[in-house]
Amino acid sequence: MISTVEGSLHSGSSSPRVERTYTLLGYLGLFPFALSTCLTILSVVETGHANTSSFLGYYVPYVFLTYSACILSFLAGTLWRGQFDSGYDGSNMLLLSNLLALLSWLSLLVMNLSHYMMLLAVVILGSGYVVTITAERASPSVSPHYFVMRARLTWAVVLMHLIFLVALLWSL
Repeated sequence: MISTVEGSLHSGSSSPRVERTYTLLGYLGLFPFALSTCLTILSVVETGHANTSSFLGYYVPYVFLTYSACILSFLAGTLWRGQFDSGYDGSNMLLLSNLLALLSWLSLLVMNLSHYMMLLAVVILGSGYVVTITAERASPSVSPHYFVMRARLTWAVVLMHLIFLVALLWSL
């Protein structure tokens, strides 16, 4: 069953139900990014600083960055998995997948060191999404429907990273 679902993301013939499911889950995955971004913007408007934003007792910049690192690591894993069914030498994609996962982890480590390192973490993670969608575009095993959805999601996430970065810069 797992190989059938995975294969449907990486082939031209996925069932409408699978397409609906990954599309729904993909767009629902934007919600934590959007909520964190909105809460940060509200904090900047109300107090002049992103550093005061909290939600349910959690520091919103950490919520945004930890979620971003998890999602980027997940996407790196999809790059990894797609290489085994592709039928071509995906060694570079495997290396890229590991590099993206390590950069996600590194961003979690450095974000607590200083405000400037938090800015670096936002840049690392936002850039990781651009690298991921570029790699997916180069992969012959990604279905057109999946790629279109992923491109839309990626650019929305990158835009939110940019907005988040500006809010953090505003707080310097």
